[in-house]
Amino acid sequence: MKRFAIIASMFLMLMGCVGQASAQDTPDLRGKMVYGGNFGFGVSGRRLNFSIAPQIGYRVFHQWELGVRGIYNLQCYFDRTYGNEYAHYFGVAPYTSVEVFRGLFLHAEDEIMYGINRWNDNVKNDWYNTVFVGAGYRQYTYTGSYAYFMVLCNLTWCNVFPSGNWDTPYNSPISVRIGYCF
Repeated sequence: MKRFAIIASMFLMLMGCVGQASAQDTPDLRGKMVYGGNFGFGVSGRRLNFSIAPQIGYRVFHQWELGVRGIYNLQCYFDRTYGNEYAHYFGVAPYTSVEVFRGLFLHAEDEIMYGINRWNDNVKNDWYNTVFVGAGYRQYTYTGSYAYFMVLCNLTWCNVFPSGNWDTPYNSPISVRIGYCF
């Protein structure tokens, strides 16, 4: 119940930032759809990380966007002595973004993922729920298209939710994303 109250209050806070939009700010349905996403790749010592997150959104007003992200994340740890570890995560993340001033925006999302972790002959399957809030900047390239940079705080990692049943596959309370939408 506390989770719902926190997400609802974040949603209402973002709604308050939107304000009123005139009919000229709301183009037809086709002009209001947003497609894009991000991907990542990293190698560090014996660790490998790959992720891809396509997204589709809808601009309710020019400043306010609602949407969903699909997520696939692969994490590998290679160890000759103790065995290799592989983790595959699949999921979705409904999100909302509100532009507050000339490209600056606030962002909130609730990410739900299913993880398959394999280490030698041991397999662990589990569900993960992560709540992100943060801010970012959009650099518009041409009408309806933009590149974005955002910094998000992982509220689940920070133990904002006292239930103790929440778990997250991330190793840090801060997540940085760079992506493109058209």
